[in-house]
Amino acid sequence: ICKKSAGFSKMKKLAIRYFLEFLVIVVGISFSFWIDEWNRNRIEKIKHIKDIESILDDLDNDSLMGSNVYNSLKNGDVKTKNMLSLIELKNDKKISYKAYTDSIINLGFLYTYQTFFMTDATYKSLISNGRINLFPQNIHSEMNNYYEATSKRIFDNNHIVDNIALKYYNEYHPFSMLFINENNDYTISDYDESSLRKFNDFFKNQEIKRKYQSIDFYINTYNLRNRILVYSRQIANLRKERNSLSESIKSYLETL
Repeated sequence: ICKKSAGFSKMKKLAIRYFLEFLVIVVGISFSFWIDEWNRNRIEKIKHIKDIESILDDLDNDSLMGSNVYNSLKNGDVKTKNMLSLIELKNDKKISYKAYTDSIINLGFLYTYQTFFMTDATYKSLISNGRINLFPQNIHSEMNNYYEATSKRIFDNNHIVDNIALKYYNEYHPFSMLFINENNDYTISDYDESSLRKFNDFFKNQEIKRKYQSIDFYINTYNLRNRILVYSRQIANLRKERNSLSESIKSYLETL
């Protein structure tokens, strides 16, 4: 009986020891997995925060570019309106041809046709590596709308406004080409005597006179102005979307 009792006691001790060893191994492995998971989540969060900061930097760049384009459009709005008023005054014989062309010279370049292109490198990277899915669904949707749908509308309109402006300057308002080639500055308002002489001589040409007193010049100035107004509204909407997306992302970053 004593031998059996001693043997049972020994087996019990071995069982306890093996159980403890097994428990230590399981706990050790579980802890190791937990540490790895915690470390992966930590690294993922660091990357996610960097992604957020990069997106915000891109949106800041869009804000600057959007402001430049919008200001250019507002300037083009004013100048094309003034040009139409000049044409109407000349058509109504309220000003002479010389006063008309002097005013055209003073107007200078009507619209610099700056176009907007999104800074979307971070967004494309997020799509490529799949980390876009780490963003909340509402922000994910806002980003998709801004970088996909809105970007497409703006990109399509870029080509339209560029083509209309280039055709306008080359075919209907060729003084613009002389102006920019002579001054190499869209906004210059002071000219030397040599430039003014070239400008005045340009408008004395009989073919140029017909062009600048034609209905085509009037109609296509309206066409350019209308396109500027359409593009202005699109850029204004884009700026609102950009501001909304930026605020949503900033609010989300504060929760992390």
